[in-house]
Amino acid sequence: MRRYRCWHDIVESILKSLAKRDLGITELSLQAKLPVDRGKTVISYLAKHGLVIEYRIDERTYYRITERGYEWLGAYEYLNTVLPAPRQS
Repeated sequence: MRRYRCWHDIVESILKSLAKRDLGITELSLQAKLPVDRGKTVISYLAKHGLVIEYRIDERTYYRITERGYEWLGAYEYLNTVLPAPRQS
């Protein structure tokens, strides 16, 4: 059965991918297992709220996690240890 992810799980996947290294939207979407159009939507939301920054090298756009993004990731991981989500059977 297919497991659907909530918004927070998707954000976690993106931030964890960016914590490893800066990525372009296509590679970021592949690592986070998202369609590119949805990846663009989430990344623009995260940039708007200061969790990631966007920068350009030549014609290519890359994304980098910010200190605030690391804080969000740490808080989310902590909350998952305090109150883990129930398993679906």
